[in-house]
Amino acid sequence: MGISVEEAVKEIQGRESVFIVYSQATKLPYVTCGEETYNDQVWFFANEDQLKEFGKKKIEEKNLVMGMRYDKKDFPRMYGLLFSIGANTVIWNRDEEQIEVDLEKIVRKPDLEKMEPARRPLINPTLQLSGIYFMQQLRRPVDEEERKKINLRELEEELIVNLKKSEFLVAMEPDPEEPKRIRIPYLKNKEGKILQPVFSDVMEFEKFAKGRKLRISKLPFDKLPQILMEQAEAIVVNPMGFNLLLNKEQLKKILG
Repeated sequence: MGISVEEAVKEIQGRESVFIVYSQATKLPYVTCGEETYNDQVWFFANEDQLKEFGKKKIEEKNLVMGMRYDKKDFPRMYGLLFSIGANTVIWNRDEEQIEVDLEKIVRKPDLEKMEPARRPLINPTLQLSGIYFMQQLRRPVDEEERKKINLRELEEELIVNLKKSEFLVAMEPDPEEPKRIRIPYLKNKEGKILQPVFSDVMEFEKFAKGRKLRISKLPFDKLPQILMEQAEAIVVNPMGFNLLLNKEQLKKILG
């Protein structure tokens, strides 16, 4: 007799810490699609040695993963992240036991619909999920022959559909010398080219802001070219997450 769902739920809820598999490609939890259920699964481990064994096998398969430990005090943030990326089940691994558990059996999903629209934080799980699946495959260090076997075109098309349907947060910063003047924060890549960040949800924005007092504006995808700085080479979606670069030509192509 293996572990039951009810036992797994109690175990996870009662733990002082858990280990989660993360993707090096996205800096987010590693997500797999259930072969039979099509659930979007994240992987939890009770101990670090088991996690390392799993990670070793994945790296041999050219899936670049790493481990992340979450302590009990950080569980609310952890579960908020899992809901924000569209995961719906947890694969719980403890000793020789493994079982799939619905995320909502472990923790209640926040009901954002009950909040006033003006106060409702932007989250975009469908876009996050399609970006995760695409980048996990795109950034695998495989040869051309192996890459042909990956359904990158299908994953890319799904990502583009979700980009076009989504709203984004754009960061703005008041000029300390002229408060009425607004500056747009930007990033530079290794070549020194300027990239303008936009964010699919409030958690991705907060990773970038790091406590800075930035203002935000919410815009649909088709308005992003209008706010792109003249000197910027590209927009970068979620630079602290799946880090998708879209240059001016790519934006035009997506928008048709």
